[in-house]
Amino acid sequence: MNNQLLIAGIFCDLEKAFCCVNPKILSSKLEFYGITDNHYKFYKSCLTNRYQRIFLYNKNDNITSAWDKVEYGVPQGLVLGSLPFLIFINVLPKFVRDKSVPILLADDTSILLFHLNSTDFNNNTNTVFKILSDWFK
Repeated sequence: MNNQLLIAGIFCDLEKAFCCVNPKILSSKLEFYGITDNHYKFYKSCLTNRYQRIFLYNKNDNITSAWDKVEYGVPQGLVLGSLPFLIFINVLPKFVRDKSVPILLADDTSILLFHLNSTDFNNNTNTVFKILSDWFK
């Protein structure tokens, strides 16, 4: 405030963190970090061509939904289930660092923006929102 800066904070608490992982982005990151061969095939098989449905049980009637393809997310319940999410989110600062100050802590992400000029401030803020929107589609 003493420097007359415009300041904003974007605070993201990913409620369903494991469900927002884009498998295409994660696959490329696994390769980048050197996860190859059988390990890569294992993770890729866990991330692609997955289907799910819902069962509702009660005393009189059981209801089953149709199978639906899972487009995003990592399987929950795996021993290494959190590792793909951490690999996915860990590179986010690289994409917003030149426009903001990102702070990551597990599934809580804070992004601080500041600038002297309102035009640059607005442009940077909009750019960071766009990056976040595309990232967590």
